[in-house]
Parts: sequence; structure tokens; C-alpha cells
Amino acid sequence: MKILIATDGSEHGIEATMQISEMLPNIKTAVIKILTVVDYTVDAASEPFISSDEFLERVEGVMRQRSDEILSAAERLIREKNKDVVIDRSTLVGSAKKMIVKEANEWNADLIVVGSHGYGVFARTLLGSVSDAVVHHAPCSVLVSRKKGSFQEEEAV
Repeated sequence: MKILIATDGSEHGIEATMQISEMLPNIKTAVIKILTVVDYTVDAASEPFISSDEFLERVEGVMRQRSDEILSAAERLIREKNKDVVIDRSTLVGSAKKMIVKEANEWNADLIVVGSHGYGVFARTLLGSVSDAVVHHAPCSVLVSRKKGSFQEEEAV
């Protein structure tokens, strides 16, 4: 079974990684790909005040370093209970919603695992929801993990 774990390093992404890690011993032929997506854009107001090439080089370096930290932490969590599982790591640049679905398609994933912040309808409308978009556009099953106590009742439907 090919399992794509999409994480941003947040407590919700870590929770999703921990939950799938608990399930992995029951999946005999699991192959894991841990994915993080970075999206860096420069707003038009800031652009004239910076050297674009130098700025983008610095931003990319920081993002790559942060991505490596996120991927390493997720891999450590999985390896704590699943020492022999095959793990691949990947960082993609772009919109998380689109890149997770695209990677799942290209990698032919059987399951996508994502964390949920537990936003209600209003917050999802304003902020967007990666997990919601992935559920609606994924080519396979999606496990949306929620950390206990993260659901915002006042905005629930």
C-alpha cells in the first residue's frame, strides 16, 4: 500500500503522522512518501525594495532548510514504531492543495494522510482548507486526522 503523508510541520501535521505511524504495523506492505509543500511569493509592494535574485535565493534556502527539518521530524516519528518501512521524502513548491493531489496522482498513492486544523465553515471559507480540497480532488482515499480538542464548535455546521 502506497501512503502519501502530507505535512506542514504544524501540530496538526505531526498528529496526522503520529496517527498513521500507529496504524502502520497493521499494514504489511506499506511504502511511505512524506511530502511537504512550500509556496513562497513576493508581494508587489516589497519587490522594488529587494534584489529579486538575492531575495529569492535566501527565501529558497530557508524554505529548503525548514522543509528538511519537517521531513526529518516526520520520518523520525514513523521510524520510532516502524523501523523497516520504506520511506521516501519530497518537497514540492506551489499550492499545497494542488501539489498534494498532483503528487498522489503521479505516485499512484493508495491513501493520502493529512491533518486538519478543525476550522468551522467561516474559517474554512476565509482561510481555505487544504484537507477539504484534498478530500474533494484526490484520486484515492484520504485520511484526515484531527487533534483532539481542535474542533471549533462555535463555527460548526
